[in-house]
Formats: sequence, structure tokens, C-alpha cells
Amino acid sequence: MRRRSSSGVRSATTESVHMNVLVVVPHPDDESIGCGGTICLHAARGDRVAAVFLTSGELGLRKLPQEKAWRVREREAEKAAEILGIASLTFLRFPDRHVGDQIEKAAEALSPVLRQEKPESIYLAHERDRHRDHRACAPIVHAALEGSGIPAPKVLAYEVLTLLSEYDHLEDITTVMPRKLKAVRAHRSQVRQFRYDRAARAINEYRGTIAEAGRYAEVFRLDDCQLDTVAQARRADPDWYRIYRIVQEIIKVVPANDAFILVDDGSQEASSLVAPRRCIPFLEKDGSYWGRPADDRTAIQELNRLRSCGAGFMFFAWSALWWLDHYSGLRNHLESRYHCVRRDDNVVAFDLRAGPATKL
Repeated sequence: MRRRSSSGVRSATTESVHMNVLVVVPHPDDESIGCGGTICLHAARGDRVAAVFLTSGELGLRKLPQEKAWRVREREAEKAAEILGIASLTFLRFPDRHVGDQIEKAAEALSPVLRQEKPESIYLAHERDRHRDHRACAPIVHAALEGSGIPAPKVLAYEVLTLLSEYDHLEDITTVMPRKLKAVRAHRSQVRQFRYDRAARAINEYRGTIAEAGRYAEVFRLDDCQLDTVAQARRADPDWYRIYRIVQEIIKVVPANDAFILVDDGSQEASSLVAPRRCIPFLEKDGSYWGRPADDRTAIQELNRLRSCGAGFMFFAWSALWWLDHYSGLRNHLESRYHCVRRDDNVVAFDLRAGPATKL
């Protein structure tokens, strides 16, 4: 095992860190191809990003002796890490293409890194990839987490050789795409054999275009048993990540067991994923969606009724943001009386718990 800090990257021991992130990598270059843009975004936010390489990809340089191949691939990974903003790298040096034969040993080697880094998010290659080392990442990480004693992190799977058939999370990486491509090209020994930079750019452009989420995007499948109830076909829909993002916002904002209003034109897909919070459709009658309000007056009356019944927040999903233009009276009522706690192109949310503002 070999461990080092990346030169040129700020140390997390002296700087304020918002989140600890760990990237589990089957071979050097998979981190840049699969989630290089997202790593850049984490680093820009002040998060500490560490990477663990299960193998050092010696079979990617078959003509070189193992030790020399390790040195070449690891130096390339170090150069890519400086570009992406990875603060720490650990090379476990399990045998290339055979790490899956040593799940327990690999998990044992990964456990000290987990205890040291205490990641809140872990990125790994997804379990349906055609490469056997990529498929081994998930069982290794889960086995290591079981005995690590750290709080359960969010686990997100990235795509490299085999595209994800469905995904739950998307990152718009348009602004950092040049850095991602520079990091991919830092793995010179591999790009000389296969233009992974072109492949990554094409995949990320496809993801961004199909999801209408920017010019370039990276996508991830979440390891969350709660999502097992969602049909695979739904998770394969490019709009699904928007629903899941709203779910995460609701969980962050609304206390458990509280009630909230969700304006989403009656789809109510998020309601089962935010329990024990109570999701109220808008308009509502006998607990069910009752259609759109006829006018602003009707909308405001319904809002006041639901607020008196305990609704503490009101969310407008991306599919219903047009309401805020169409029902301008409702929008003005909300903005003049209640604090807007979230506003972006996916959701707008108001805290209804405070009473109407007093006019001076």
C-alpha cells in the first residue's frame, strides 16, 4: 500500500472543510472519467476529497514490469489529482483484473482509510459495469463499511465503461469540463492507447443534453434501499433525478413528522420517499389532489386553510414553477408574508410557520 498527499492541494487539517468525500477507484483514470467533474465541484466548495485506488492498473501497460507499470500509472494519478483537487491518494495495489477475488482483504485494507477520512459521501464504480474490477467496488466498500464504525455515508455509483441504465443524481459539470478533460489526459499512457477523453466528453454531453441540465453532466446511481420501491423504468427516465433532488430538499428543510404542501400538478411521486413527513397535494380534498385553482383568490384561500391545519412549508416542484408566474397573486402573497428557504431551477420553497408579516 502507498499513500500520499497531493501537492498543490490545500490541506484539510488547516482549512475549513464542509464535507469529507472519498472516491473508490478500480484503476487510475477511472476517477477522472467517472466523476472528475464532480470532484472539481466538491473541491471548489471547500470539501476534502480523498481517493483510494484498489489496483494500480499494471495490465494497462503490459509491456512493462509490474513495479515500473505501478510507478507510471500512480504518477499519472497524482498529476490528475492535482488538476481535480484531490487532497489525498492511497494505492492499495491489489492485482489488476483480480481484485474481485480478494473482497475480504481489500475491505480490510480499505477500512483504515474509512476510519481516517470519515466520508459523508463515497463515490465508486457501479456494480453493473462490464469490467470485473469495477463490479468489485461495491461489495468491497460495503464489507469495509460494516466494520468501520463510522456513520453511514451516502454512496453514489459512477459510470465508466458501461453506462448506467438509470440514475438518481446529476451534476452539471459544464463549468469544470475543461479541467476534467485535462485530468483524463494526464493519464497519458492510457489515452495514447484509447481516447478516453473523447469518450468522456461524448458521454457527459449526452447526459447533459438528454436531461436538459447543461452542456455537460455526470450522473450517479444512489445506493439507497428506500429507492428499491421505485420502478426501474421510472429511475431510467431523465426527469427522475429532479424528483429525487426535490426529495432531498424536503428532507433537509421539513422536520420529521411535520406536514408540508407540495405543488407538482398532482404527480405526488415524492410523498412516499419523505416519510414520516406528511405530504399534502395542492389543491387538496379528502387527502387527494383536486386539480388546479381557478384563480389567485381560490389558491390563497386553500393555502390559508392548509396552513391552519398544520402545513408548515410549501414546495413548488420544477414541473409546477410556472404557477408562480400564472398565479401572480399567490406568488405575491407568499413572498410578502413568508420566508423563501429554497429557490433554484428545480424547486421553490416557503416556510409557512411564521405568521403573516405585520404592516407598519
